Amino acid sequence: MDELRTKCCIPELSIAPDKMSAKLRLHLDENGQEFTVADLKAWIRQGNVKVEILEAVIVEMIERNIYDVYMEVAVGKAPEKGKDGYFIYHVSNPENASGPTILEDGSVEYVHTIQYTIVEKGDLLAEYVPATFGNYGFTVENEMRTPIKGKEKSPLRGRGFRVEDNKYYSALHGKVELTEGGIYVTNTLEIKGDVDMNSGHINFDGDVNIRGDVHSGMLIKASGNIEIKGHVGNCFINAGKDITIQQGMQGKFSGKLKAGGNIYCKFFENTSAAAKGDIVVRSVLHSKLEAEGKVIVEGKDSVVLGGSVHAIQGIEISDAGNEMEVATVLSAGVLRKTLVRSQELNGLIKKVEEQLELLAKAVKSLENIPPGTLSKEGEEKRMKIIQAKVIKSMEHKQLRDEKAMSDALIRSGRDAQIIVQKTIQPGCRVEIAGMAIQVKEPLRHVKFVLRDGNIEASLLY
Repeated sequence: MDELRTKCCIPELSIAPDKMSAKLRLHLDENGQEFTVADLKAWIRQGNVKVEILEAVIVEMIERNIYDVYMEVAVGKAPEKGKDGYFIYHVSNPENASGPTILEDGSVEYVHTIQYTIVEKGDLLAEYVPATFGNYGFTVENEMRTPIKGKEKSPLRGRGFRVEDNKYYSALHGKVELTEGGIYVTNTLEIKGDVDMNSGHINFDGDVNIRGDVHSGMLIKASGNIEIKGHVGNCFINAGKDITIQQGMQGKFSGKLKAGGNIYCKFFENTSAAAKGDIVVRSVLHSKLEAEGKVIVEGKDSVVLGGSVHAIQGIEISDAGNEMEVATVLSAGVLRKTLVRSQELNGLIKKVEEQLELLAKAVKSLENIPPGTLSKEGEEKRMKIIQAKVIKSMEHKQLRDEKAMSDALIRSGRDAQIIVQKTIQPGCRVEIAGMAIQVKEPLRHVKFVLRDGNIEASLLY
């Protein structure tokens, strides 16, 4: 290559204003001189070009007689911009259908159940990958060029999570929802409008707050509290804790409520409601109420008319029945079937304890036999006895647990009474701990109690 020579020329070097490239032009001139490739490279170096010179370009210029044209013979390296920061999400929002859905078999699902993404405390929700600095560049004069760092993203907004080493962990068990730039973990489901066929049924592990009405035909289940701001139609609502309905429920004879805690409602009409705690309501029309605590019917124009009300710890009401003598049942204390079951449990527990005693003796006798001396049949018999003892022990525990709950109910209803602040009308039936009387005439300001096996009515004041 060194044998290659230019024609007589004068070389010219042009360095770009940003110093990122250098170009060579060979200007033909009889007063110039001939150059070899090495000569030109050395001459370019004298022009302060310190990066690699593109020798192949110089060779091409000589071989192809390229003169009076600028050719790029050296290039710098542009700095590489850093990558922007970004989030990696480990959860996503479920897709919820709206309205009727055609299933694979061709049938139609008219009402769907709302889907949620549920996370446990400590679950990884998202992680942030920080922006990178980028890579340095250099000019043809080997001057350093600083890169532009990638853009950082703002931290995720929201609640219900903790951040550690750029990782977002759930701080509680609950529902997670992703928004633009945010993560929200909550154990409360907020429904801003009505619950109907378009919104779907609700099955949620936590509290549920509904700002609108609940239309007939809907199912709502929650492990926590359920609060409804509007009216409730013919629905089934099941809460692990309390149920609160601010505008009342018209169950149309099949609507049902079930609460692991208390139930609070403005009114019940043709509704069934059962609570492990108290039921507090303003009026009850042709409904069936059952509470392991108290039933309290209070407020302006409050009344119990038709249906039945049973509360183990007692009933407090304003008015019961009406002048038309509509059949109405007021029942307090434990039911007779609870007392009968309690006696049955005593017998069952005694029987299982006798069986456990026999099994324990059998196991002890087998323990006295030296290891390895039992036949195959004897070993099988020993295993069956041990298994039977385990099964009977579990049965014994279940019976004792049931008996403890039964005894607690009986104790809580021992002093149950029915208090009528205003008037109880004929047509009403009063029951306490299985004993009953029929009201024959209007009674005002009375309290019904069980004394010496009979129900007595006395004036409140």
